[in-house]
Amino acid sequence: MVKGCGNDHCQDMRLSASPNLQEDSKMSEENTQGNQISAVEVQQYPEHFQAKIIGKVEHRNGDGPTETIPLGTEMKVDTAIASYVLSWIDPEDQQPETAYLAKREFELYVEVGALEVTI
Repeated sequence: MVKGCGNDHCQDMRLSASPNLQEDSKMSEENTQGNQISAVEVQQYPEHFQAKIIGKVEHRNGDGPTETIPLGTEMKVDTAIASYVLSWIDPEDQQPETAYLAKREFELYVEVGALEVTI
């Protein structure tokens, strides 16, 4: 970029410095037009569904240490704004358990095969 130059001539010089810069700029505009990034994410799963632990899945209670959800645990999953709420009965004491996983963290567990989703 030419310092201290803000007129159209300098703009032309910058664009002509790289023969593909102007073309790349147009392509970039064409490729991104209509593909606006927003805070709204695509919902991958329904509002309520089932899941089963088939690999190592961890969650954190507040600021405490991570806890592993036992293999084979079947759970109900509810969709929240930025997370999934997992609910199940603890096999050791038959008490209800609840955990929250960020959407992307939950989806990563599904991708790596640690969680099996049933819709």
